Amino acid sequence: MQKVRSKLSFFATILIVIGAMLIAGSFGINYMQYRAKQKQIEAFDKAREKAKKNSSGENTSDDADADAGKKEKKAGAELPEGVLCVLRIPRIDSADPVKEGVTKSALAASLGHEPDTVLPGTVGNCVIAGHRNYTFGKFFNRLDEMEVGDLLYVDTLTDTFAYRVKEVKVVEPTEVSILENTPNEQLTLYTCTPIYVATHRLVIIAERIYE
Repeated sequence: MQKVRSKLSFFATILIVIGAMLIAGSFGINYMQYRAKQKQIEAFDKAREKAKKNSSGENTSDDADADAGKKEKKAGAELPEGVLCVLRIPRIDSADPVKEGVTKSALAASLGHEPDTVLPGTVGNCVIAGHRNYTFGKFFNRLDEMEVGDLLYVDTLTDTFAYRVKEVKVVEPTEVSILENTPNEQLTLYTCTPIYVATHRLVIIAERIYE
């Protein structure tokens, strides 16, 4: 009986050690992801300050938005971390870098801008996608807390654009209408839902406002 208890105690200790290692590993990964995100934002902020200093005035032509959009995309590709803009959502206390594209590699360390949609601050539908990680507060993990009327902000190299949420909905994964262009300046965010099952898509639709 004593031998049986000793074996059980041994295996219990092993399980505790393995559990502790898994928890420590999880915290380590989360910390590295956090630092990687902060590094991207810091690089973007430095480039933003430089862009502001180099700015030589406002473009007031009819093509101003389109020209600005092209410059933002080009600048994003040239940034050290390839960050196109930063999405800030006060409701869920988040600030996340956005890269061009929604590939697996892009979404692993940032949010992703759908390439076939317009850029922030231009007329049309700007679509941004993101994962919902299992750790609270990562990327779009808390996006389900958003409500109609909430404000969103997009920081580009040269501007900050404000949007107000007008619709929150859940759609099928095959729903492509969320990618369609619009006659107004719209920002669409989407992610998988429910967080552990991912059978549908959570969609946040916001319109640009001028504060």
